Amino acid sequence: MAYLQTFLADDKVWRYSHGSHQICIIPLDIFNKLPIKRWKHNRPPDKERVAEIHNYMLESKRVDGMIYLACVDKDMVCYESNHRREALIGLTDVQPILVDILWDATDDQVKSEFLRLNKAVSVPELYVDGDAINAEELIKLRDNFCERFKLLKVSTGRPNAPNFNSDMIMNEFHRVMKENKIGCAELWTRLMALNETMCQRDRKKLSDKVIEKCMRSGLWLFAWSRVLDAKELA
Repeated sequence: MAYLQTFLADDKVWRYSHGSHQICIIPLDIFNKLPIKRWKHNRPPDKERVAEIHNYMLESKRVDGMIYLACVDKDMVCYESNHRREALIGLTDVQPILVDILWDATDDQVKSEFLRLNKAVSVPELYVDGDAINAEELIKLRDNFCERFKLLKVSTGRPNAPNFNSDMIMNEFHRVMKENKIGCAELWTRLMALNETMCQRDRKKLSDKVIEKCMRSGLWLFAWSRVLDAKELA
């Protein structure tokens, strides 16, 4: 803790305390020296999205929004905005960064803050509660899917059919596995079988553009809907 506070005691850091939170404006050179880790309950950042944000910061010289940190068991962790935090690696010319630090926090306090910040979006229970699903296997399944069907992978928040992003499929895969009580290997088998079946479906409701993308990529799972039907994968 003392090591971290030594950096934050620098007179170039603006600080405002509010309860257990401390709002700071930290120059990049100081921020990059902080020994920050990804919070253990967060999903790994999407590397492509990190690269896009990195390039944006490189051009704009700024970091949009706030980065949320917490000190848990003497470790400084980032529990929200890890994409932006990792995108800062390698940059040297960016405006000071707005940071919210939760000092002397417990895992439960960080979970509460994480859920509060993400209350308007879908967050897989995998990363906040824990369950029987193996997180590492699910991440590997996500990565394999993204690589196999990378022609339709995008980084936008709400992809248009038949595209998908990594968060979207992580949510969908996790939900379907829980509803059908199956593991990653079985889900992959069923996804590929369903994809073959959907390839033969009536395409009258699909636009020519969607059909062309599906044919080129080989993926039909999200042509008609952004949501997977768990019953079709039962």
